[in-house]
Amino acid sequence: MNEKWLGESPKQAQGNGAVLLLVDSSDAQSYQVVKPAILSALGHLGIPYATWDLKAGPVNSADISRYACLILGQDHLGKKLGESGAQVIRDAVKDGMGLVSFDGDLGSFSGAFYEIFNISVGKKPLLCSQIKTVGLDHYITGTRELDDEAPLDNPVEFWPIESPQYGLSRICPLQTENNRPAIAISRYAKGKAVLFTASVKLWIKKHLGHACGLDDVFWKSIVWAARKPFVIYAMPPFATALIDDCSGSYNHFGFVDTMNRYGWLPHLEVYMEDIDRVMHEEDYADSKKMKWLYENALAEFGVHGFTYDKLMWFDHAGRKPLNDEQLSENFRRYDGYLAKWGIRPSRVENCHFSELGRNALPYLKERGITYISMSLPLDTGWFDVPEKKPALEIPGPYNHRGYNMADVPDDPHFFTIRSRLDAKDRTSTTFHSYGDFLWDNTMFWDEAPKTNVEAAIKVAVLQARRGVDSRFFGQIMTHEQRVATVNRAEWEEIFAGIREGLKKYDLIFRRTEFICDYARSHYNSHIATINVNRESGQIGCDMEGEARVTTALEVYEDEGESVKGRLVDVPPFTGLVNVKCQAD
Repeated sequence: MNEKWLGESPKQAQGNGAVLLLVDSSDAQSYQVVKPAILSALGHLGIPYATWDLKAGPVNSADISRYACLILGQDHLGKKLGESGAQVIRDAVKDGMGLVSFDGDLGSFSGAFYEIFNISVGKKPLLCSQIKTVGLDHYITGTRELDDEAPLDNPVEFWPIESPQYGLSRICPLQTENNRPAIAISRYAKGKAVLFTASVKLWIKKHLGHACGLDDVFWKSIVWAARKPFVIYAMPPFATALIDDCSGSYNHFGFVDTMNRYGWLPHLEVYMEDIDRVMHEEDYADSKKMKWLYENALAEFGVHGFTYDKLMWFDHAGRKPLNDEQLSENFRRYDGYLAKWGIRPSRVENCHFSELGRNALPYLKERGITYISMSLPLDTGWFDVPEKKPALEIPGPYNHRGYNMADVPDDPHFFTIRSRLDAKDRTSTTFHSYGDFLWDNTMFWDEAPKTNVEAAIKVAVLQARRGVDSRFFGQIMTHEQRVATVNRAEWEEIFAGIREGLKKYDLIFRRTEFICDYARSHYNSHIATINVNRESGQIGCDMEGEARVTTALEVYEDEGESVKGRLVDVPPFTGLVNVKCQAD
């Protein structure tokens, strides 16, 4: 298993447009948390950064003040900084440098640090088991909802702020379950600063972790505080849809028309033997509609299997890979169906039950399939994990089962990518109901007495928000057999409600194949150097790596109390390319 599969440390960047990450490797216990909690996120979010290790020496004004923002990325830095270090940071913020502190040990800091936030703190830490949103007026929490809650799997320590002003929601938009401030936001002279009161361990899987409901707050805190203009290289707010178990017999894929009207361009996973099986007034209505959707780029099609119980490239009943003779015959039939329908399969494959034999990879490669959604190891049956076989070593950046992307070590032709509202780890064979927005919300399998439109909307909106907020992509997902129990009026109401629930987001609707191409280019490239002329507003950026499609930098500028961002195209490149742009 290669290091990048599990999330290696991202490469550092040079230039005054980067952020400076402050750590202390001499404190081995707290330092080991930095990689999964902070570095993994900076890499995935494309935030250019350099590191200052206090083990090598104290901070000084000349070295830190030129950066866009200082990030305290480790617990217990206050004691190491001392009064002189706190004064250096205070003065740099006063002159315009941003500050974001994830160091939850507030009791170890000196008075100069508290001056930035105008706070006093309690004498000892408390435990936090949940963080809730209580204010939406600030940019950092502007796309959230008042009922948003982020429950922790295990509590972490946080340091109480005693200052009365931080009891007001407009000052502290995030609070712990006992109504204590979880964040402090401050303007100090020319600079801006954000303080998280919880331990940096909040951002590891054992407690909360990334892609678990607070990532928008994480990256927006840095963007808001940083000196502008500020540039990052993150995944744009793409949105798409996945419908599994498709046969078209509900209304000959008519349900896609509604989705298209609201902007969604779904990826449809079909059962080949079920297409055109149910014929009414017109023969071959399913396949004709498939071809029309394909030719008009309104949907893309993957192959889920022959039928629900007869998989394409794995023996589901036998819980083992198919033999080569069976595979060869299956792909002969596969080619025949696609030729008859006149469509090219998507280069994205979401395998039924996530079951895929290693010996099927060459067949997929021959047909141009590049992207696979993995939640099981190759050659493994759904019902064998975790009782009989170990779960998949989950790829980076966060080793989260629902949100990950990486080259497949077994064959780097393939890239695995998931953006699915799912559990962090595979601990049972039980499906995660939030992975399907109609789950328990329709009459299918008697899951509900009638369609629960409101609940379906809520889950679909949460699916999309989590993916976009975590800077993967927003994907709503369900299964066609549940769609088949929803009448057209209800389906229309669901998608109108989804649009309303996502109105705070400037979504970019694209097909999944497009998004995966973009994600792989994003994964394989980064900002190497970023320099900003803060007088003229000119920005020079060196990009390094390989991007096979056009990607985009995000350029942020202050707009009153808020922040505005825009995309600047980066053409495809291999090696090194320089991108120049001008602040507005």
